[in-house]
Amino acid sequence: MILFGIDTALLAVKAFTLTALTFCPVKPPPQVDVFFTAEKPYWNTSYGSTALRNSMQADKESTVQTDKREKLLGVTTSKIDSKFEVNFHALTDRSGNQCLYVNRATFIISYYPAIFIAKEVKGLTCKEKVVHDHENQHVAIDLKTIQEYLPRIKMDMLLYLQTLGYQGFGPYNQSESLANRERLLKQIMAASLPMVEKLRESRRQRQGIIDTSDNYMRESEKCPEEQNMLRHRLYSAQ
Repeated sequence: MILFGIDTALLAVKAFTLTALTFCPVKPPPQVDVFFTAEKPYWNTSYGSTALRNSMQADKESTVQTDKREKLLGVTTSKIDSKFEVNFHALTDRSGNQCLYVNRATFIISYYPAIFIAKEVKGLTCKEKVVHDHENQHVAIDLKTIQEYLPRIKMDMLLYLQTLGYQGFGPYNQSESLANRERLLKQIMAASLPMVEKLRESRRQRQGIIDTSDNYMRESEKCPEEQNMLRHRLYSAQ
């Protein structure tokens, strides 16, 4: 099931039969888990410097937003996906009255980086390595940022679930169980969207850590013998 752009999975509901339910008893808080997976970067060297900047300019996830170089030599962009799973717990009495609880909520955050190197750099062994290393640093910064942010997502979800209360939902007739689970799932997922967006914003803000004039100068000084050839390629391609 896909709702609000997030893949979801409804796990089995544990049901217990009670003598009577006139109100929903308080239960312990739900368990919240956050997991992170990262794919290896996709690499591409098919586009020139100008084409890269033009095509990436509108991509707010790309490092074009922080790149201060006159000519773009490389750019890193990424996609962050999130899967959200909810496990419900139900109490049901002999009359079919039911109380519904969130038992466990699970976030699975996935990171897909893509690195583009300007084709003008190809064949310049030293410069190509410098640009590769620079873009790999962007990926490393992203990974560190996301991993540091995961506990924040867990805490935000715990705090949100606290606002729902631990007394459960109901009692209502057991025939309404599926509709109530779907309604509650939509409500929780809607609350999760800003949490994931905060993660994206956090990594955007850190992308500029290595995009500084001083760092560009140090990198350019590593390949003095290739500077003229690179400059010729970049400006003759205009």
